[in-house]
Amino acid sequence: MKEIFNVGETILLDGAPLALVTPDGVKAWIEDGVQHSFRYDQVRDPLSGQMKYRYLYEKDGSDMPFVLVGNPDSHEGAHVILFDQKPDA
Repeated sequence: MKEIFNVGETILLDGAPLALVTPDGVKAWIEDGVQHSFRYDQVRDPLSGQMKYRYLYEKDGSDMPFVLVGNPDSHEGAHVILFDQKPDA
C-alpha cells in the first residue's frame, strides 16, 4: 500500500486533513516522475510526550498534503513516522 486517503482517525495540519503516504509511496512518486516537495514540522509524540519531527509531502495534482507513515500492512500499522532529530541533520 502506498497512499491512504481515508482512515478512521483524521490527522490534521493547521485544521486541514492530511493524506498518508508510505516510504514505498514516495519511492513510487520518484520512479514515476511525480513532482513533489517535502518539509517537516515538529509535533509532540503521543507515546513519549517528547517533541519530534515528521515529514510532510506535497505532490502535484493533489490539494491535500501527505504525512509519512509506516506500512499499514506491517505489525505496527500506518503510524506516523517520527524522527528525534531534524531529518536533514
